[in-house]
Amino acid sequence: MFEGGANPMEADDYMDQVETHLTSMDVTDDHVKIILATYKFSKDAKLWWKSVTNQYKVEDMSWQMFKELFYEKYFLVTKRLELRDQFNGLIQGNMSVTEYKNKFTSLSRFVPEMMSNEVNKTWNFISGLHYQMRPLITAQYLKVYSKAVEKALILEGEAKDINAGNEQ
Repeated sequence: MFEGGANPMEADDYMDQVETHLTSMDVTDDHVKIILATYKFSKDAKLWWKSVTNQYKVEDMSWQMFKELFYEKYFLVTKRLELRDQFNGLIQGNMSVTEYKNKFTSLSRFVPEMMSNEVNKTWNFISGLHYQMRPLITAQYLKVYSKAVEKALILEGEAKDINAGNEQ
């Protein structure tokens, strides 16, 4: 169900779930996609959709136009730009590698052009790693994201072992 409301992440999650379901069901007709996507609308979202159907000829609406109207209403451009800026400024800091990777993955959907290929994705991940870890991974010139994550996790584990040894 999607009720609408003020949380843009819920709107984005809803749209992501809908698109996943539509793909798995092999739905290609835009009108059918829109019917299925709006079927689970309630409260504010249902009222909004009713107003859209009064303004537009929904039968001829493209899926892309539906998504644009949906995001215009529930996921404002300013919020998307804010999340893009969060991604651009993302650094590991005190986060574990796993926490950093999860945050990186969560925010990366707002910068698809920066994730367009494996090398860019990997470089963006490495560039936000802790300053002590970054040169050790950069020196290996890793081009595959999963390998960079794996190396970062290994280095983090080794650092913990060293710190534990120093404490003893």
